[in-house]
Amino acid sequence: MSLSHSDNLHRMKTCARIREVKYLGERNLLISFEDGLQRELSFHANWQGITEQLNSNDFLALVGIDPVTKTLSWPNGIDLDAEILHGDFNPASGAFFSVVSEEIISSL
Repeated sequence: MSLSHSDNLHRMKTCARIREVKYLGERNLLISFEDGLQRELSFHANWQGITEQLNSNDFLALVGIDPVTKTLSWPNGIDLDAEILHGDFNPASGAFFSVVSEEIISSL
């Protein structure tokens, strides 16, 4: 089935939004996106500047979901771009996580 031009435009405008996140231990997060993609990401300990607290396993475990932007957030105001976590774009500042696994768990 081919998509129409308007379908393609709609898909391009749709931003990745996180539905659920779980800290798995050992610096790994399991992230479920609203489009059905589920990714396990292993966070590196090379964060710098305002995100440096993410180098701490205890702080990383405090992850939540921002209720407005639907991206990962932490108590001190750090939030990470859901489109980068989703794999739509590469981070401009370097690699701070690796993909352990990914799968489509449902089509919404």
